[in-house]
Amino acid sequence: MGALVHFLSQSIQFFYNITQSLGVPNYGLAIILFTVAVKILLYPLTYKQLKSMRRMQELQPKVQEIQKRFKNNPEKAQKAILELYQTEKVNPFSGCLPLLVQMPILFALFSALRSFFDPAANPAVNMEHANFLWVPNLGRPDPYFLLPVLVAAATFLQQRVSMVNPQDQSQRTMLIVMPLLIGWMSTQFSAGLALYWVVFSLMGVMEHWLLRRQPGLVKEEVSAK
Repeated sequence: MGALVHFLSQSIQFFYNITQSLGVPNYGLAIILFTVAVKILLYPLTYKQLKSMRRMQELQPKVQEIQKRFKNNPEKAQKAILELYQTEKVNPFSGCLPLLVQMPILFALFSALRSFFDPAANPAVNMEHANFLWVPNLGRPDPYFLLPVLVAAATFLQQRVSMVNPQDQSQRTMLIVMPLLIGWMSTQFSAGLALYWVVFSLMGVMEHWLLRRQPGLVKEEVSAK
């Protein structure tokens, strides 16, 4: 983890140097550029996730039929659903891949930003450019709580576009609970990490919207069977 923390710190400084060369030196812009780079690197996983989600949405009528047939035997219903996914070559856990990959990045970024904007720990940082919009210091929590609100809103939007079955009560509950929980947690994050989360989530919403407009997204997978 230490190596990853160091790499992320160097990456943010690298993108800051880019903003400096462009004449707009700012660590907030550097974090946005860093987020875009991470999102581009994770694109193949996101594409695979969306294809799996689309296939699972297509299978929802069959899943609901199985649930009704075995409504008094949840274990048998779960087994039948897993067999359906296996027959259709759908991995219900593939949607977790981007999150599993992103979690180490989030933890490392959390650790990196705690010391990155500390002049004593990181003399290379230019604190004059550590502000962004209304945030006076990206290394500390947003004093106006606007970023946590944006974190909650962006998380809600990303979950909403990622829902496999909008009628599922558990998914509808998580659609409300998770954004509120993450928004509340982000009040304790450095503003830099909250900014990363907002940009990453909004890019995810846009990515899902663009990919869903591709008519051949699922047809390719179906025709390959």
